[in-house]
Amino acid sequence: MREFVFTVEYEKGADEVMDLFIENPDLHSKTMAVHATANSMWRLDRVTGPTEVLETFDTLIDNVALGNAVIGMCGAPVVEWDYEILSSTPNGRIIYSCREEGDGVQSIPYVAAKHIGDGLLMQAERRGNQYQWRLLIADDDTVGEIYEEVQDSLSEGLSLSVQRISEPECWLEEGFGTSGLPPEQQAALEAAVEFGYYETPRRNSVQEISERIDVPGSTLQYRLTRAEAWLAQQFVSDTLGTEVEERVDPAELELSA
Repeated sequence: MREFVFTVEYEKGADEVMDLFIENPDLHSKTMAVHATANSMWRLDRVTGPTEVLETFDTLIDNVALGNAVIGMCGAPVVEWDYEILSSTPNGRIIYSCREEGDGVQSIPYVAAKHIGDGLLMQAERRGNQYQWRLLIADDDTVGEIYEEVQDSLSEGLSLSVQRISEPECWLEEGFGTSGLPPEQQAALEAAVEFGYYETPRRNSVQEISERIDVPGSTLQYRLTRAEAWLAQQFVSDTLGTEVEERVDPAELELSA
């Protein structure tokens, strides 16, 4: 399997929803699931950001969904757009949506589904002026065709680039599992949670926990610090921000075929 990463960059004023992301760098959206056929796309998105920005986001997508002048990234009109907020917290939303585009060249998911067919897997992420798509497929041959069809039809104010054509490493590392932690750091985290170290107020100090599990206090503190640093890096990598990577020259798309 191979991973292809496409990014569409938006100029200010090209899209109402993306304008909100551009104006608010802390606003971030990442798919939990996304599927497409040649006719429709449906997905679950986790959107995070400041409370007041999310309230504006709620109003904006409601207005856009009800409008009749929305177009896709390649100019095809959006003929139907249904959505539902499944979960709402002060700093997050989980949103289900189903969208259909009309005649013309459609957005990346539709074009990919048309060329690849069965077996297509996708992820999507939005932050700032970037809307990034990852495709996981078994065949390199159609990537150039997808790129050319989308590139030739992009709406005004949008530009397309390819960040990566590689082995699917990021798909294998997705999520917040602890498999990347050494066993002793996993055990330190488990003990800290069990004995209330992360509760407010804190039930036990590092020294008190170390005495309970018979590990020197300095050793336990070191393991917790390392584990917390790893978790923070995973959070930033997996949940925040689209990737910023060296762009791939479109001419290189032919080399992998």
